Amino acid sequence: MTVLVVEGTAKIYRKEGNIAVSDKEGNNTEVSVPDLELVIVVGERVLVTTSALITLLSNGIPVVFLSGKLDTYGVLYDVVQISTVNIREVQYKCFSDEFCRAMYAKPVIYSKIKGMYNVLRYEYKYYKDLMKDYEDTKTRMLEVMESIEKVNSLDELRKLESVGSKYFWNIATSLIPEVYGFTGREPRKGDVINSSIDFLYAMLYGVVTKAIVATGLDPFYGLIHTLRSGRVSLVYDLSEIFKPLAIHTIIQVGRKARLRTIRGSRILTSKTIEVLVTYLYSKLSREGEKLYKRKSIWILPMREVKKFKDSILKKFRYEAYVYDPTSGS
Repeated sequence: MTVLVVEGTAKIYRKEGNIAVSDKEGNNTEVSVPDLELVIVVGERVLVTTSALITLLSNGIPVVFLSGKLDTYGVLYDVVQISTVNIREVQYKCFSDEFCRAMYAKPVIYSKIKGMYNVLRYEYKYYKDLMKDYEDTKTRMLEVMESIEKVNSLDELRKLESVGSKYFWNIATSLIPEVYGFTGREPRKGDVINSSIDFLYAMLYGVVTKAIVATGLDPFYGLIHTLRSGRVSLVYDLSEIFKPLAIHTIIQVGRKARLRTIRGSRILTSKTIEVLVTYLYSKLSREGEKLYKRKSIWILPMREVKKFKDSILKKFRYEAYVYDPTSGS
């Protein structure tokens, strides 16, 4: 699996069936299309030819466009919409009802908190000395999960998600090497760990968006996040399910490699981007193989969103995927 990261002044083009990159220094790189999983374009000085885009998209290889600050401009991918009219009609009807929204939001929030809980369980086996408040945090997170099962209010569910996440980060901070100076989760704060988390979340949004559009759901009409013009609320909602996996990626990669930003800014280096995406995609592939016997970065999110869609369409209880690194293959 190859993740191609291109930044600075460069050109991406097709060359004899391969994807080639040349930069202003005269460096040239070629990557075989079958080996590519993802292309990431950083900044506004990269030229991508239409022949390269057609080759990438026709082979199911997404192209992610990021600003210099690593905000996501957009994600290009091939999709085939199915059952759009039927599922969206049901989706709009359900999500306009507070009780129905809460019923489908509940397993999403439970999945996130339980996934975080499982990350702590896994890490405790190897880093007991760093997790001094583990037992108390474990008890409190279990209480939050029990409460999630009992409430039927969106506001209460949002509060429980916030409380459960706070318990997690209070102890997870100690699992990040001290060299990073990480003091807690703060979106867009600018330190390398928060920037890495922001970046991987953006990658999840791209993957989940593809799955949502492919199943015919409306990505703008969600459950938990506020509905606002231009905001892909359902994407943010269903991405919550996979965030524990992304967080665990940061914790593990932070030990194995030195994550860096450019000159102390919140802009991650291209090497850091490549390492993070490669590890995240490897985790997604392994989870897909574990659950569905298929090793692909797309199989888990595609199957999960389809399961979510089917539960709405057929009106049965949605059982969300829960990240659990403590379970075997």
